[in-house]
Amino acid sequence: MIEAYLDELSAQLGRLGVRGGRRRRILAETEDHLRSDAGATQRFGDPAEIAQSFANDLGTAGALRAPLWAFAALAVAGTFYVAMYLAWSGFIVSSGQSAARSPSGVVQSLAGATPSWLGLLATAVLVLAPQVAFATGVLALRRALRLRGRSWVPAAEVRVLRRRTATAIGSGLATMGALALFAQQFGAQLPGWSGGVLGWGVVGAVASATALVACGAAGLRTATVRVAVAGTAGDLIDDLGPVVPAPLRGRPWAIAVAASAGVGVLVWCAAIAASDPYDGALRGIAEAAACLIGFAVLGRFLALRS
Repeated sequence: MIEAYLDELSAQLGRLGVRGGRRRRILAETEDHLRSDAGATQRFGDPAEIAQSFANDLGTAGALRAPLWAFAALAVAGTFYVAMYLAWSGFIVSSGQSAARSPSGVVQSLAGATPSWLGLLATAVLVLAPQVAFATGVLALRRALRLRGRSWVPAAEVRVLRRRTATAIGSGLATMGALALFAQQFGAQLPGWSGGVLGWGVVGAVASATALVACGAAGLRTATVRVAVAGTAGDLIDDLGPVVPAPLRGRPWAIAVAASAGVGVLVWCAAIAASDPYDGALRGIAEAAACLIGFAVLGRFLALRS
Protein backbone atom coordinates (compact mmCIF):
# COMPACT_ATOMS: atom_id res chain seq x y z
CA MET A 1 0.00 0.00 0.00
CA ILE A 2 2.81 2.40 0.81
CA GLU A 3 4.59 1.55 -2.43
CA ALA A 4 1.43 2.21 -4.43
CA TYR A 5 0.95 5.55 -2.68
CA LEU A 6 4.54 6.58 -3.37
CA ASP A 7 4.27 5.52 -7.03
CA GLU A 8 1.14 7.63 -7.46
CA LEU A 9 2.72 10.60 -5.66
CA SER A 10 5.82 10.29 -7.84
CA ALA A 11 3.70 10.27 -10.99
CA GLN A 12 1.72 13.31 -9.85
CA LEU A 13 4.88 15.23 -8.96
CA GLY A 14 6.33 14.50 -12.39
CA ARG A 15 3.13 15.68 -14.05
CA LEU A 16 3.45 19.00 -12.22
CA GLY A 17 7.09 19.49 -13.18
CA VAL A 18 8.66 18.46 -9.87
CA ARG A 19 11.51 16.21 -10.93
CA GLY A 20 15.08 15.24 -10.13
CA GLY A 21 16.50 15.71 -6.67
CA ARG A 22 13.48 17.59 -5.39
CA ARG A 23 11.13 14.75 -6.23
CA ARG A 24 13.48 12.18 -4.72
CA ARG A 25 13.72 14.16 -1.47
CA ILE A 26 9.95 14.56 -1.26
CA LEU A 27 9.42 10.84 -1.86
CA ALA A 28 12.12 9.88 0.66
CA GLU A 29 10.63 12.09 3.37
CA THR A 30 7.12 10.88 2.59
CA GLU A 31 8.19 7.23 2.72
CA ASP A 32 9.94 7.78 6.04
CA HIS A 33 6.82 9.40 7.46
CA LEU A 34 4.50 6.69 6.14
CA ARG A 35 6.60 3.80 7.43
CA SER A 36 6.86 5.35 10.89
CA ASP A 37 3.07 5.56 11.24
CA ALA A 38 0.88 2.68 10.13
CA GLY A 39 -2.20 4.88 9.68
CA ALA A 40 -0.47 7.77 7.97
CA THR A 41 -1.47 6.68 4.45
CA GLN A 42 -5.11 7.49 5.12
CA ARG A 43 -4.33 10.78 6.86
CA PHE A 44 -1.73 11.95 4.38
CA GLY A 45 -4.34 12.79 1.77
CA ASP A 46 -4.87 12.31 -1.94
CA PRO A 47 -1.53 12.07 -3.81
CA ALA A 48 -2.69 14.55 -6.43
CA GLU A 49 -3.52 17.17 -3.79
CA ILE A 50 -0.30 16.55 -1.90
CA ALA A 51 1.71 16.84 -5.12
CA GLN A 52 -0.03 20.11 -5.99
CA SER A 53 0.78 21.51 -2.54
CA PHE A 54 4.44 20.69 -3.02
CA ALA A 55 4.33 22.24 -6.52
CA ASN A 56 2.72 25.41 -5.18
CA ASP A 57 5.40 25.70 -2.49
CA LEU A 58 8.31 25.06 -4.85
CA GLY A 59 6.94 27.15 -7.72
CA THR A 60 6.23 30.14 -5.51
CA ALA A 61 9.58 30.02 -3.73
CA GLY A 62 11.46 29.65 -7.02
CA ALA A 63 9.57 32.46 -8.75
CA LEU A 64 10.20 34.83 -5.84
CA ARG A 65 13.88 33.87 -5.62
CA ALA A 66 14.70 34.02 -9.35
CA PRO A 67 14.55 37.84 -9.67
CA LEU A 68 17.05 38.19 -6.81
CA TRP A 69 19.56 35.94 -8.58
CA ALA A 70 18.90 37.64 -11.90
CA PHE A 71 19.35 41.13 -10.48
CA ALA A 72 22.62 40.14 -8.82
CA ALA A 73 23.96 38.80 -12.13
CA LEU A 74 22.71 41.85 -14.01
CA ALA A 75 24.49 44.10 -11.51
CA VAL A 76 27.77 42.37 -12.37
CA ALA A 77 27.11 42.60 -16.11
CA GLY A 78 25.97 46.22 -15.81
CA THR A 79 29.12 47.22 -13.95
CA PHE A 80 31.22 45.70 -16.69
CA TYR A 81 29.11 47.38 -19.38
CA VAL A 82 29.63 50.80 -17.79
CA ALA A 83 33.37 50.16 -17.46
CA MET A 84 33.64 49.31 -21.16
CA TYR A 85 31.55 52.33 -22.09
CA LEU A 86 33.90 54.59 -20.12
CA ALA A 87 36.94 52.96 -21.71
CA TRP A 88 35.58 53.44 -25.23
CA SER A 89 34.49 56.99 -24.35
CA GLY A 90 38.06 57.72 -23.32
CA PHE A 91 39.31 56.47 -26.68
CA ILE A 92 36.89 58.69 -28.59
CA VAL A 93 37.87 61.77 -26.59
CA SER A 94 41.60 61.07 -26.84
CA SER A 95 41.40 60.53 -30.60
CA GLY A 96 39.75 63.91 -31.09
CA GLN A 97 36.40 62.61 -32.25
CA SER A 98 33.10 64.06 -31.12
CA ALA A 99 32.02 62.14 -28.03
CA ALA A 100 28.31 62.06 -27.30
CA ARG A 101 27.76 61.53 -23.59
CA SER A 102 25.49 58.52 -23.81
CA PRO A 103 26.08 54.83 -24.55
CA SER A 104 24.25 55.17 -27.84
CA GLY A 105 26.37 58.17 -28.77
CA VAL A 106 29.60 56.30 -28.05
CA VAL A 107 28.71 53.24 -30.06
CA GLN A 108 27.32 55.38 -32.88
CA SER A 109 30.61 57.26 -33.06
CA LEU A 110 32.59 54.05 -33.40
CA ALA A 111 30.00 52.47 -35.67
CA GLY A 112 30.73 55.07 -38.28
CA ALA A 113 34.13 53.47 -38.78
CA THR A 114 32.79 50.47 -40.72
CA PRO A 115 29.85 49.52 -42.91
CA SER A 116 29.79 45.95 -41.56
CA TRP A 117 26.25 44.78 -40.88
CA LEU A 118 27.53 42.80 -37.92
CA GLY A 119 28.99 45.98 -36.44
CA LEU A 120 25.70 47.78 -36.94
CA LEU A 121 23.83 44.86 -35.38
CA ALA A 122 26.15 44.92 -32.36
CA THR A 123 25.61 48.67 -32.08
CA ALA A 124 21.82 48.36 -32.18
CA VAL A 125 21.80 45.59 -29.56
CA LEU A 126 24.16 47.58 -27.31
CA VAL A 127 21.74 50.50 -27.40
CA LEU A 128 18.50 48.58 -26.82
CA ALA A 129 19.26 45.37 -24.89
CA PRO A 130 20.80 46.97 -21.76
CA GLN A 131 17.75 49.17 -21.34
CA VAL A 132 15.39 46.20 -21.63
CA ALA A 133 17.55 44.17 -19.21
CA PHE A 134 17.61 46.96 -16.64
CA ALA A 135 13.89 47.76 -16.87
CA THR A 136 12.69 44.16 -16.72
CA GLY A 137 15.22 43.25 -14.02
CA VAL A 138 14.01 46.10 -11.81
CA LEU A 139 10.36 45.25 -12.49
CA ALA A 140 10.92 41.57 -11.65
CA LEU A 141 12.75 42.50 -8.45
CA ARG A 142 10.03 44.97 -7.47
CA ARG A 143 7.30 42.36 -8.00
CA ALA A 144 9.25 39.75 -6.01
CA LEU A 145 9.79 42.17 -3.11
CA ARG A 146 6.13 43.14 -3.13
CA LEU A 147 5.07 39.49 -2.85
CA ARG A 148 7.83 38.34 -0.48
CA GLY A 149 6.88 36.40 2.61
CA ARG A 150 3.94 34.61 0.98
CA SER A 151 3.90 30.82 0.98
CA TRP A 152 1.80 30.71 -2.18
CA VAL A 153 1.09 33.34 -4.83
CA PRO A 154 -1.38 33.09 -7.71
CA ALA A 155 -0.25 31.19 -10.79
CA ALA A 156 -0.72 34.40 -12.80
CA GLU A 157 1.83 36.18 -10.61
CA VAL A 158 4.27 33.29 -10.98
CA ARG A 159 4.01 33.57 -14.77
CA VAL A 160 4.72 37.30 -14.63
CA LEU A 161 7.77 36.81 -12.41
CA ARG A 162 9.14 34.09 -14.69
CA ARG A 163 8.57 36.16 -17.83
CA ARG A 164 10.20 39.27 -16.42
CA THR A 165 13.16 37.32 -15.08
CA ALA A 166 13.69 35.41 -18.32
CA THR A 167 13.45 38.62 -20.37
CA ALA A 168 15.97 40.38 -18.11
CA ILE A 169 18.47 37.53 -18.29
CA GLY A 170 17.99 37.09 -22.03
CA SER A 171 18.54 40.80 -22.65
CA GLY A 172 21.61 40.76 -20.42
CA LEU A 173 23.05 37.84 -22.40
CA ALA A 174 22.29 39.67 -25.65
CA THR A 175 24.17 42.70 -24.31
CA MET A 176 27.24 40.66 -23.42
CA GLY A 177 27.19 38.94 -26.79
CA ALA A 178 26.93 42.31 -28.52
CA LEU A 179 29.88 43.63 -26.49
CA ALA A 180 32.07 40.75 -27.61
CA LEU A 181 30.92 41.14 -31.22
CA PHE A 182 31.48 44.89 -31.05
CA ALA A 183 35.04 44.40 -29.83
CA GLN A 184 35.71 41.90 -32.60
CA GLN A 185 34.20 44.06 -35.34
CA PHE A 186 35.85 47.36 -34.40
CA GLY A 187 39.25 46.12 -33.24
CA ALA A 188 40.89 47.01 -36.55
CA GLN A 189 39.68 50.63 -36.37
CA LEU A 190 41.16 51.30 -32.95
CA PRO A 191 44.81 52.11 -32.15
CA GLY A 192 47.20 49.49 -30.86
CA TRP A 193 47.05 50.64 -27.23
CA SER A 194 43.34 49.82 -27.14
CA GLY A 195 43.97 46.12 -27.75
CA GLY A 196 44.04 45.49 -24.03
CA VAL A 197 40.67 47.20 -23.64
CA LEU A 198 39.18 45.06 -26.38
CA GLY A 199 40.72 41.92 -24.96
CA TRP A 200 39.26 42.65 -21.56
CA GLY A 201 36.01 43.43 -23.33
CA VAL A 202 35.75 39.90 -24.69
CA VAL A 203 36.92 38.28 -21.45
CA GLY A 204 34.57 40.41 -19.36
CA ALA A 205 31.63 39.73 -21.68
CA VAL A 206 32.20 35.98 -21.41
CA ALA A 207 32.58 36.16 -17.62
CA SER A 208 29.45 38.29 -17.25
CA ALA A 209 27.50 35.98 -19.55
CA THR A 210 28.63 33.02 -17.45
CA ALA A 211 27.40 34.75 -14.30
CA LEU A 212 24.07 35.46 -15.97
CA VAL A 213 23.66 31.85 -17.06
CA ALA A 214 24.66 30.50 -13.63
CA CYS A 215 22.40 32.84 -11.67
CA GLY A 216 19.61 32.38 -14.16
CA ALA A 217 19.88 28.60 -13.85
CA ALA A 218 19.88 28.82 -10.06
CA GLY A 219 16.87 31.09 -10.01
CA LEU A 220 14.88 29.34 -12.72
CA ARG A 221 15.31 25.73 -11.60
CA THR A 222 11.62 25.64 -10.74
CA ALA A 223 10.48 27.28 -13.97
CA THR A 224 8.73 24.10 -15.11
CA VAL A 225 6.84 23.57 -11.86
CA ARG A 226 3.12 24.10 -12.37
CA VAL A 227 1.53 26.30 -9.74
CA ALA A 228 -2.27 26.10 -9.40
CA VAL A 229 -3.27 28.93 -7.08
CA ALA A 230 -6.25 31.06 -8.07
CA GLY A 231 -5.91 34.80 -8.42
CA THR A 232 -4.88 37.53 -10.83
CA ALA A 233 -1.61 39.35 -11.45
CA GLY A 234 -1.22 43.04 -10.78
CA ASP A 235 0.03 45.56 -13.32
CA LEU A 236 2.55 48.41 -13.37
CA ILE A 237 0.42 50.51 -11.02
CA ASP A 238 0.50 47.75 -8.40
CA ASP A 239 4.29 47.51 -8.78
CA LEU A 240 4.82 51.24 -8.32
CA GLY A 241 2.31 51.58 -5.51
CA PRO A 242 2.19 54.98 -3.79
CA VAL A 243 4.74 56.42 -6.21
CA VAL A 244 1.98 56.77 -8.82
CA PRO A 245 0.22 60.15 -8.56
CA ALA A 246 -3.53 59.97 -8.03
CA PRO A 247 -4.43 61.35 -11.51
CA LEU A 248 -2.45 58.52 -13.15
CA ARG A 249 -3.87 55.61 -11.15
CA GLY A 250 -5.72 53.18 -13.36
CA ARG A 251 -4.12 54.69 -16.47
CA PRO A 252 -1.02 52.63 -17.38
CA TRP A 253 -0.67 54.28 -20.78
CA ALA A 254 -0.58 57.72 -19.17
CA ILE A 255 2.18 56.47 -16.86
CA ALA A 256 4.09 55.12 -19.86
CA VAL A 257 3.82 58.43 -21.71
CA ALA A 258 4.94 60.39 -18.64
CA ALA A 259 7.87 58.05 -17.99
CA SER A 260 8.95 58.10 -21.64
CA ALA A 261 8.81 61.88 -21.73
CA GLY A 262 10.91 61.98 -18.55
CA VAL A 263 13.54 59.71 -20.10
CA GLY A 264 13.65 61.87 -23.21
CA VAL A 265 14.09 65.05 -21.18
CA LEU A 266 16.89 63.48 -19.13
CA VAL A 267 18.75 62.46 -22.29
CA TRP A 268 18.32 65.96 -23.69
CA CYS A 269 19.52 67.62 -20.48
CA ALA A 270 22.61 65.39 -20.44
CA ALA A 271 23.35 66.42 -24.01
CA ILE A 272 22.91 70.10 -23.12
CA ALA A 273 25.48 69.66 -20.36
CA ALA A 274 27.82 68.21 -22.99
CA SER A 275 27.16 71.20 -25.32
CA ASP A 276 25.27 69.05 -27.81
CA PRO A 277 21.63 70.21 -27.47
CA TYR A 278 20.41 69.54 -31.03
CA ASP A 279 21.65 65.97 -31.35
CA GLY A 280 20.62 65.46 -27.74
CA ALA A 281 17.06 66.49 -28.55
CA LEU A 282 16.95 63.93 -31.36
CA ARG A 283 18.34 61.22 -29.09
CA GLY A 284 15.82 62.18 -26.41
CA ILE A 285 12.95 61.83 -28.86
CA ALA A 286 14.32 58.48 -30.02
CA GLU A 287 14.68 57.22 -26.43
CA ALA A 288 11.14 58.31 -25.57
CA ALA A 289 9.77 56.64 -28.69
CA ALA A 290 11.69 53.44 -27.89
CA CYS A 291 10.19 53.38 -24.38
CA LEU A 292 6.67 53.71 -25.73
CA ILE A 293 7.26 51.05 -28.38
CA GLY A 294 8.62 48.70 -25.73
CA PHE A 295 5.57 49.34 -23.57
CA ALA A 296 3.27 48.63 -26.51
CA VAL A 297 5.07 45.44 -27.53
CA LEU A 298 5.89 43.96 -24.11
CA GLY A 299 3.23 45.59 -21.94
CA ARG A 300 0.83 42.67 -21.79
CA PHE A 301 3.51 39.99 -21.79
CA LEU A 302 5.22 41.55 -18.76
CA ALA A 303 1.95 42.54 -17.04
CA LEU A 304 2.61 46.24 -17.29
CA ARG A 305 -0.94 46.75 -18.49
CA SER A 306 -4.06 44.64 -18.65
